[in-house]
Amino acid sequence: MNTIVKSIAALTLVLFMVPSSFGQEGKRPAAKEKKEKIEALKISFITTELALTTEEAEKFWPIYNELETKIKAEKKTQRALEKDLRENHATLTDTEKKTKVLALFDAEQKEIALKREYYSKIGDKIGYSKSTKLLSLEQKFKRELMSQLNKDRKGSGDRPQSTQGK
Repeated sequence: MNTIVKSIAALTLVLFMVPSSFGQEGKRPAAKEKKEKIEALKISFITTELALTTEEAEKFWPIYNELETKIKAEKKTQRALEKDLRENHATLTDTEKKTKVLALFDAEQKEIALKREYYSKIGDKIGYSKSTKLLSLEQKFKRELMSQLNKDRKGSGDRPQSTQGK
């Protein structure tokens, strides 16, 4: 577990050393680089936490990546529907609102169906004990990453300024 914490600490240090390019032309490459580093750390974290053998990893990662791609597509659909409902609430008819909300529910159900389907696919390849443990690992990774990022921000004094009350 110490190596994971050290890896997260190293990643966050690198993330803060990379010059921030928000609002500048080079924003996308820097954001992409950060995303790739976080993704690599996530792979390492999951592989370590599940104690995957080389053979298990070879079977697991293609299935997991396929699931991630499908879930991202469903999340994108959900976000688009939510945005449309939020931004156009006043101008949509009741029928349009109903249609969009039901489409949102369908997308959420599809996401759950994907998780159910892939839980079995993954369990068949690496065992249901590890497949079950995977269910909580993504949230655990996010919590640890956010915790480390918050520690680093507090330590460096690089906290976002509050705009409340202004």
